[in-house]
Amino acid sequence: MFFIRFVRILFIVASILVLFTTGSYSQEEEPPAPVETAGAVWRVGFWEILHQTFSSDEDHPFYQMTGTSRFKGGQGFFGLTVFDPGTKGIIPNVQNKNDDGHKSKDGSLTKLFSYIPLLNGLLPFSVEYILPTELNVGVGLCFTHTNIWMDDEKVRAATSGADPSYATPLIRMASHFYMFSASLHPFGVPAPDDIDIFLGFGFSRVESTIRYGIRSNPAIVDYAPVTQTEISGSAGIMPFRRMGIASGGDSFGFMLEFLFPGKREIIDNPFAGNTIIDSTIYDATYNNRGESLPSKVGMPGGITRLSWTYSF
Repeated sequence: MFFIRFVRILFIVASILVLFTTGSYSQEEEPPAPVETAGAVWRVGFWEILHQTFSSDEDHPFYQMTGTSRFKGGQGFFGLTVFDPGTKGIIPNVQNKNDDGHKSKDGSLTKLFSYIPLLNGLLPFSVEYILPTELNVGVGLCFTHTNIWMDDEKVRAATSGADPSYATPLIRMASHFYMFSASLHPFGVPAPDDIDIFLGFGFSRVESTIRYGIRSNPAIVDYAPVTQTEISGSAGIMPFRRMGIASGGDSFGFMLEFLFPGKREIIDNPFAGNTIIDSTIYDATYNNRGESLPSKVGMPGGITRLSWTYSF
C-alpha cells in the first residue's frame, strides 16, 4: 500500500512540475526576431575605362562601311573616357570630335548636352537603383552614358611592310551611347563588404557622327589630287545584354561589366551613298569585298567597362 501511495504522490508532483514548467516557458518565450531585409541601394559609376571588341574580323564598322581589308580585324576603342592623361579636354572623346568639326551633325541628345559649360558634353557615368523583392533577389534599373572615338589611323589591323596612309579611306567616328537597362541580382541587394553579380538586358540610343573621305592619293591623282572629306550623322536604337560583378555596400568600390550589343544595323554608312570620288574608281581602289557597300552597319561584339563606384 505504501508503495502505491508513494507512486501516486510522485505522479501528482511530476504533473505539477510539468504544468509549471510549461507555463514558465510560455511566459518567458520571446517573440521571434523580425527578419531583416536589405533596403534599396543606389550605385553611381564614374571614371571608367572602356575596351571595345567585335564578334568577328568582318564586324568592324569601318570594314563594313568602306570594304577596305585594312580594317578587317581592326581594333575598337580602348582607354579612359574622362581625364585621360596625355589627351585634351575633360572628356577627351568629345574634345576629339569637336576638334574634328563634327558638332554640326550631333544627334539631338548630344547637341543638348553640348551646352553644359566647360565640359561641352555629358560626362560618362552610370547610375543604378537596386531594390529587394520577396523572392530574396534584387532587381535593378540602370542608366549609363558613355562614348567612343575611332580614328582610321589607330584602328587599322596590323600588317607588315609598307602601309601608306592614302591606301585607306579617311574615316573618323564618334559615338554616344545612352543606355537604359534592367538587371537581376540573384544574391539579393548588395550588402556592405559583399560582392554583387548581375545580369540584364537593355536598349541604347546611339548617336554617331562621321568624318569620311579620301586622302590625297598619287595612285589615282586624277580623282584624289587633294584630301576630300565630308561629315554625316545618324542615330539608332541598339539592344544589348549586360552582365558583370561589383562590390556592394555603402562605400566606394568598383564595377566590371560586359555589354554585348546586338547585330542591329544602327549607323548610316556615308560611303554607300557618296564615295567622294567616282564609285567605280573607289571600288577598284579601296573596296576589297567585291560587293556593294551596305547602307547601314552595326557594331556587334562587346564593350568591357571598368569603373569606380559609390553606393549608398
